[in-house]
Amino acid sequence: MLSYAVRFLWSETCQTMRLFLGFAVRIFVVVHAVAQDPTIDRAETTGLRPGESAEVRVHGTNLKSLQTMWTTFGELKPAPPGENPNDKLAVFTGPVPAATVPGIYPYRVVAANGCSSTHFFVVDDLPNVGLAAASETPLPLTEVPTACCIQGYVNAIKPRYFGAKLGAGQKLSVEVYGRRLNSAMDPVLKITSPAGTEIAFSDDQPGLSGDTQLQVTADTAGVYGIELHDVQYAGSGKHYFHLRIGSFPLVSGTYPRMTQAGANLDLIGQTTMTVRGVPPYQLFSVAAKNSDNQNSGFASAWSANVAPLMEVEPNNDQKTATVVPAEAMAIAGRFSAVNDVDWFKVTADARQHVCLTTHTRDLGSPADVVLQLWKADGSRIAEVDDTGSTDAQLAATLPEPGDYFVAVRELSGLAGADWTYDLEIQRSTGRADVAFATDHVVLPKEGTLAVPLTVKRSGVGGLLTIVAEGLPVGVTVFPLLLSDRQKSGILTLHADASSGAWGEARFFAHSADNPDGPSFPVVYQSAPPDAKKPGAFRLPRISPGIFVSVGTAAAFSLTADQHSITMTPSSEHTVTINVKRTGDWKEPIAVAPTNPKDPLPAGVTLAEAKVEGDSGKLTIKASDKAKPGRYSLTLQGTLKRDKTTIIQPLGTLILEVRAADGS
Repeated sequence: MLSYAVRFLWSETCQTMRLFLGFAVRIFVVVHAVAQDPTIDRAETTGLRPGESAEVRVHGTNLKSLQTMWTTFGELKPAPPGENPNDKLAVFTGPVPAATVPGIYPYRVVAANGCSSTHFFVVDDLPNVGLAAASETPLPLTEVPTACCIQGYVNAIKPRYFGAKLGAGQKLSVEVYGRRLNSAMDPVLKITSPAGTEIAFSDDQPGLSGDTQLQVTADTAGVYGIELHDVQYAGSGKHYFHLRIGSFPLVSGTYPRMTQAGANLDLIGQTTMTVRGVPPYQLFSVAAKNSDNQNSGFASAWSANVAPLMEVEPNNDQKTATVVPAEAMAIAGRFSAVNDVDWFKVTADARQHVCLTTHTRDLGSPADVVLQLWKADGSRIAEVDDTGSTDAQLAATLPEPGDYFVAVRELSGLAGADWTYDLEIQRSTGRADVAFATDHVVLPKEGTLAVPLTVKRSGVGGLLTIVAEGLPVGVTVFPLLLSDRQKSGILTLHADASSGAWGEARFFAHSADNPDGPSFPVVYQSAPPDAKKPGAFRLPRISPGIFVSVGTAAAFSLTADQHSITMTPSSEHTVTINVKRTGDWKEPIAVAPTNPKDPLPAGVTLAEAKVEGDSGKLTIKASDKAKPGRYSLTLQGTLKRDKTTIIQPLGTLILEVRAADGS
């Protein structure tokens, strides 16, 4: 099973990332500094409904030279600028395919030489209603249809007030998306009767990541009030919301939250459905309607390549533990009672490594899982709660053949329909968690980009290499070998002259010596939060990959006449480094290892190359003590003019040192 690890799944990797970023961010930022990334504060949508033509108004900064709005259901194109164009507002239009399932969807704004980070909006089957300025006034209420959605934001100390006219006995569902869209708003909902009496109130609700929803039945006919505000009465353009009003079913999530196409899942509190037509390794929406309405309630789930083993109660001790077959790759469970502990039995035929990785918060569950591993005699082998994040990862060795037991509990003993968990299991294959420090890259046309990554192994040895799927046309990835001692590396991507596309690409690590063995996805892992400089609110989310686009040419780009080199001890090899320059950047370029603190393979040395004009020579020497093996050499070129320094990477070189007899 391909394993997805998001957030800070291990403290060791966080420490490695901090150390690595000391030089890696310097490389990446200098390379990427030419790209003026658009930034997004919020988006307001009209007609973002299946089968309709949408308009999306994006507020932010640097919204110029725009090429597209990318989404997972298609692309929206920039509308012609008005009479007074500015870089703080952009409008995109285009069709939403009729087959699009209502739900939360990611989007990005791509400019000629930059790309925004991922943001989210709601594709709704409710009709849009514009946000009236008068909705900041409690009386008279701003009356809205009983089936609609409203987007906007709240100002500080100014709730939004709406009125919905109901008949006696009529049901009303109200739901707000804020935190689930990465809004700074922590929403609170209140509903009042026609007489002004509060009849329903809701703040955070389990399974909604800080958002909330309500459903009431009208006792009498009249206009019912809906009040929406931030929990601290804060407000700004970044305190945006998507409010849904209607008679739709309230859905808080799915169970399981991770499954494969063709398997069943429950919409929590509603119905069971079958997942169909969903490719593996991506977030997807599932929606449900009541028999008496036309609009949907919806939630998100993750498509995997296997269906999980479902926990079966009672399994509250070792005697009643759910048996985990040897071929099982995933488990799904739910804490159904207060202080519930779920037990699972794992049988080992021999000494082997086992790794269990929990997914809860990154899939919308409120659970905080504690994992324990026990021997059959009642002695505990290991216990783990958070592993540098709110989820747990337990890796241990089963020392001898026999039965072992995994206990899963919720840290605070909480339980309920939403308190679910998904466990990935790696036994004989082991596991490698590989992560990028960025969620998007902009390559220079006809140039190369260096992307730092980190790796943590659990029961996986030997060389790992990185492969890619879904790269834009004209973009290629240079092979990268990661030894079992490496905790970090640099992946290099190249864009040729024909490149101009963009898209979400997926990267996988697998054994360089066993191409048919297991693959491990390389995912985006956000940097540790800075308490002194808190950034925008972002929910932890399981990540399918990183976004790749191509911008304008860099000041210079380097290419080697060969990227695969074979040597023997006591030999030397020369590589020709070619340079393509733009503008008047004619200064010499020094080519040297990317990270001087990262030692070269034992017995291998490089003579720093100086590229003057269009090319230069790089000499690699292997002494008589050079250790046979395959290695990655990551190099970069540095050009200096006055106070300006420009750094560009060279595509990774693969060096194979063979024994003196050539074997």
